Amino acid sequence: METNLPQVKATFKTLCSTVKIKPLDFNMASHPFANSIYACSKTRILILTNPEDYNEWESKLFNLIDRTESVIKLFFLVNKPYLLTVLKFVKPYLSLADFSNILNYTWISSENPNKDVNVNINTLIKWFKEVDKLSLMDKEEYITYQNLPNELVLYRGISTKSNPKGISWTRNLEIAKWFANRFSVSNNYILKAKVTKKDILCYFNSRNEDEVIINTKNIKTEKIRELITP
Repeated sequence: METNLPQVKATFKTLCSTVKIKPLDFNMASHPFANSIYACSKTRILILTNPEDYNEWESKLFNLIDRTESVIKLFFLVNKPYLLTVLKFVKPYLSLADFSNILNYTWISSENPNKDVNVNINTLIKWFKEVDKLSLMDKEEYITYQNLPNELVLYRGISTKSNPKGISWTRNLEIAKWFANRFSVSNNYILKAKVTKKDILCYFNSRNEDEVIINTKNIKTEKIRELITP
């Protein structure tokens, strides 16, 4: 199956029109294609909570969507907290290679993909199982993935904003400590697990996090509180 770019564009426009912009503190906003209540036009600042300004901004966004020639460039228009949600809606219209490539982009660009409200952990595991690994990872990542041992120990740092059942782990204990201490030093801990290669779905290192994505359904974890000191 080839990517149906016109249908992807139509879905982008539907999401834009359907989801109302939600103002947040400090003039920020929640919307699939806007992270602020302000936007620039050629002559003035648009206030997106104003219906006329919103319609002008939406018209310009639709024009930009129409002129965009590749599906990955379309995703550059998406507000990062909405990346996985948008991917969920357009997935039926994507080739396997494009889906795999965009899953990589949405995963590493999202702030907390393990806690996405619209794409649950089971869906993420299913997605990572069905991807084209060569399109998902770069060459070095794929070689590392292929050469991982049959058994290895992984860690996951848990803070108040983390999902203990998340699928993103690391081989590097210091990285896990950083994530555990990232937002607070109360009620945080590190999970440790011994996993087999069949539970490993992929490997990422573009952010230097030595990240291993795993199927967490059958693994046993151990809490290690004494390792929380930075």
